[in-house]
Order: sequence, then C-alpha cells, then structure tokens
Amino acid sequence: MTADGIFAKFNDAGVQAALTRLAGPVALSLASSMAVAGGQVLRDEAKLLAPEFDGSTALLAGANVDRPPIPGLLRDAIYLAHSDTRSHGALQTYSVSWNSRKAPHGHLLEFGHWRINAIIGGVPTKNRLAAPQWVAAHPFLRPALDIAGGFAMSAMITRGKQRLPQLLAGNTVTANEP
Repeated sequence: MTADGIFAKFNDAGVQAALTRLAGPVALSLASSMAVAGGQVLRDEAKLLAPEFDGSTALLAGANVDRPPIPGLLRDAIYLAHSDTRSHGALQTYSVSWNSRKAPHGHLLEFGHWRINAIIGGVPTKNRLAAPQWVAAHPFLRPALDIAGGFAMSAMITRGKQRLPQLLAGNTVTANEP
C-alpha cells in the first residue's frame, strides 16, 4: 500500500471538518489524543506480527555475520512517535515504525532482500554466493494496517468521544494518556 493509500484510509473528511471548527489548543489536544489511540492499536498489532528469530534459517538470511540474531529484537524496537514536521493544527501525524539502530534488519524483513552471502550449517558466513538469492519478505507493518486499520479508526473515534467533553470542561489531561 502506498503512502497516499494509507493516508486515504485514515483521511475521514467528517472528522477533519469537525476538528477544524474547534479552536487552538482544544483542537490540537483532541487530534493528538485521537491519533495516539489509533497509533497504539497499529503499533501493538505490528508488534504481534513482527517476525521473531526462532533458531530456524528462515529469518537468518539477512543476519549480520558478526552478531547473531536476538529473539524479539525487532518487536521491541517498534514504536509510535509524533511527527513534528508533518503535523500542523488539527492534523496530527504519528508514525509507527521500528528503531533502525536497535533493529537495523527491519527493512530486510518488511520488504524482502537479495542475499549475497552463503549460509553454512544454519550460520551466515562471509562467503559470497555465485548469484544473489531473493529472500522473501516477512512483512509486519503493512499487514498491521490491513488487519487493525478498522480497529484503529474505532479507537480514535472512541477516544475523541471521551476526550472532547473533558477538553470542553477545561480538563488539561495530556494527549498521551489513555
């Protein structure tokens, strides 16, 4: 799914129109609360779907020769973060991704890759293959959106219904609180 397709899936014109009628900090806080609620659902689903090294060679193909894979490393590196550069006014953008410093192999699993090293006895070596071999993807972010996108939207709407009366009453609970 393209970035435009993802945006279209969550671009609810009715919600956007209602948010634009609210003023300043109230709109910002409501939009942030709703975005966090949806993002948490997507992040949690991605964590459930993240492949975990189980000792088999299926996930070993992209492993670093010098560092053996650590079970749960990718899952633990998945996060939800606010995007300051893509957020403005009532449009609050959060990203669900993985920390590439903690799990630099995430893109290899999400998208697949060409393997150029030989694996001998289940252990990657520095020996080059005669011809690169395609290693199939084990995606976790894209399926998380497909599986939990509707649940994320429901969580956002539910959070908005809870948060709006609090904001209108002057309650200043932060956006990241459930």
